[in-house]
Amino acid sequence: MQLREKIQQEATQKILKNKFSGIINVAPRVGKSKIVCDAIKNNPTASFLITVPYNSIMESWKTEFIKWNVDTNEIKIEVINQRSLSKVNLSSYDIIISDEIHTLSNAQIEILQQFNDAILGVSGSISKETEALLKKELRLKNIFKYTIEEAVRDNIIANYEIYLLPVTLDNKHKYIEAGSKTATFKTTEYLNYQYLTEQFNKFKRASWNNPKMNPVKMQYASKRANLIYNSKTKLEAVSKIIAKFDRCLIFTARTEIADQLGSGYHSKSNPEVLESFMSGETNKLAVCEMTNMGITFPNLKVGIFHQMKSSEESAIQKVMRMCNMEDDNVAQIYITYYANTVDEEWTKKALEGLDPDKIKILTL
Repeated sequence: MQLREKIQQEATQKILKNKFSGIINVAPRVGKSKIVCDAIKNNPTASFLITVPYNSIMESWKTEFIKWNVDTNEIKIEVINQRSLSKVNLSSYDIIISDEIHTLSNAQIEILQQFNDAILGVSGSISKETEALLKKELRLKNIFKYTIEEAVRDNIIANYEIYLLPVTLDNKHKYIEAGSKTATFKTTEYLNYQYLTEQFNKFKRASWNNPKMNPVKMQYASKRANLIYNSKTKLEAVSKIIAKFDRCLIFTARTEIADQLGSGYHSKSNPEVLESFMSGETNKLAVCEMTNMGITFPNLKVGIFHQMKSSEESAIQKVMRMCNMEDDNVAQIYITYYANTVDEEWTKKALEGLDPDKIKILTL
């Protein structure tokens, strides 16, 4: 028996022992779908509701049922997008399985609180904060854990190296429009960032005693994020990195930026864009969130972040897209961020769930 199969069996037995109540946190590529399918087959008289965060994962589950011989004609199983939870009669099911449970919103968690039977959470990147939240709100404890570093050690997923590339906000070129609608002027990235941060902090302090200031605070937070997401200096820097590689997956935060950096794959693009990258017809795919989960890319070892959000769970999912075990290659992850800004804080927060010994700072 291969080690992967042994881990899958151990996880399945934990699910059955705990009667489908709890969380299994298993590193991507280990085979969470097979683990769940095997557990379902051992409880064929129960009715199951599986919730997923994206429609693409709904289609993946249908494939997994066929692959692992789950007879959906005999076993009652319904797979839905978790956004549809409010439309479902939960009492019609014995067991709810929440795939990628770390993506549940607060509203969706509140809906699941109404379910009095077994809930199984499945994840490959759940953070300590989310784990604590689910334990408090849904009374779910971790019943099986197999980490990314364990999977790397056991040669189930490829090893990885992360290279941080800090970029400095430009304080020479005045190309950013600022001011009011009636009195606009041009300023630099640096000066605009400093102004927006000062305003954010000002209204943050004001909101402590006056909640009405919260919307104003968030308005400046949004403007600062837009500056970071769209400024030219980092865009130019990441473009140079992308040019060094024949094949790579690029992550950003805006669909219009994705279209500039490679073949953009997002809600507004043609699905054939993804198919072209999967087949190798095109070799540079730029995405925001569309490929975080449920997709395995062939012949991919380089990931480049134009923008990283502060979510540890999202970062892990994205990094793991490059960690297929192929020819003992090591996945290379390049992350650009604006040094000495909130962008650097977001990046450090996102990387907390990954091995710090595999993270190095480079200079452009």
